[in-house]
Amino acid sequence: MAQPSTLWDLLAAVDGTVLEIYGACRALHERGWIIFKNERVQVADLPGRVKQACRLDFDAVLSRFEKLRGEAPWPTTEFFQEPIVSADIVKRVRFLWERGDLFDRSLLILGDDDLLSLAAGLTGLPRRVVVGEIDPRWVEFIAIQAKRNDLPVEVHVYNVADPLPREWRRAFDVFVMDPVETRQGFKAWLSRGLAAIHHPGSVYFGLTELECPARYWHEFQRLINEAGLVLTDILRDFSHYENRSLSNPEIWQDTRLARQAPFPLHPEEQCSWYRSSFCRAVTVKTPRPPLRGKIRFGRSFYKGPYIVTLEE
Repeated sequence: MAQPSTLWDLLAAVDGTVLEIYGACRALHERGWIIFKNERVQVADLPGRVKQACRLDFDAVLSRFEKLRGEAPWPTTEFFQEPIVSADIVKRVRFLWERGDLFDRSLLILGDDDLLSLAAGLTGLPRRVVVGEIDPRWVEFIAIQAKRNDLPVEVHVYNVADPLPREWRRAFDVFVMDPVETRQGFKAWLSRGLAAIHHPGSVYFGLTELECPARYWHEFQRLINEAGLVLTDILRDFSHYENRSLSNPEIWQDTRLARQAPFPLHPEEQCSWYRSSFCRAVTVKTPRPPLRGKIRFGRSFYKGPYIVTLEE
């Protein structure tokens, strides 16, 4: 849309095999959406909604998102909550958009103290956004903001330890999660998401190196591959967190992060040290969840040998 392009330009810009890109060009040409003129591929008669999707103003989305987020509840370590900074949430939404996983798509988000659902809804592009959240404070807040801003977002109280509601099974194009970085936690979150998406479908998730060692990454990648998906992207240090939960001295002093520090750590001196990589995987066949049925839920679900930011 920015300017007429050679076919080489398109091959350099678009993800997929050469033959898939050729097929997409032919399909768009047959629809009359692109033409070949003066040795260049040019945009022709695009539907208004497609034009809107291609020219999204993410600065405006961020401005609206920051305004509504100012009223959000305070995070609690009870559910391992620590919101991502607003700019990085919108950056995540933009990445979904770039990968074709936002426009006219149905999204399921499990756990949303980051409010990615509202940021996605503010773009006006998803067909449907559904949130499953265990904390009733966030459920209420998301519901109020979705109604107030007329967003295609619905939210339900849901515990990942419970089986996925029947009406959510194979009902979504895209699944997004920020799982607990324990073996049990990741496997549970992934299982629910894989039961929710159909093929073709996409999965997005954040993982740190701070509380998730390489051998866990290896196990999680194996779970993803065995379930019928392949990793397409790992965006290093893509999301930074607010560290609000660690500003409480009583909580701070009772964490392994503080107790096992080799040198004095002062919570008021925190920088944007806690960050995660943002990962994307896509289905190569109908995905198979590694777990089914109810899962035993308890504090150990969140706690593991590498988790240091929770109270002991």
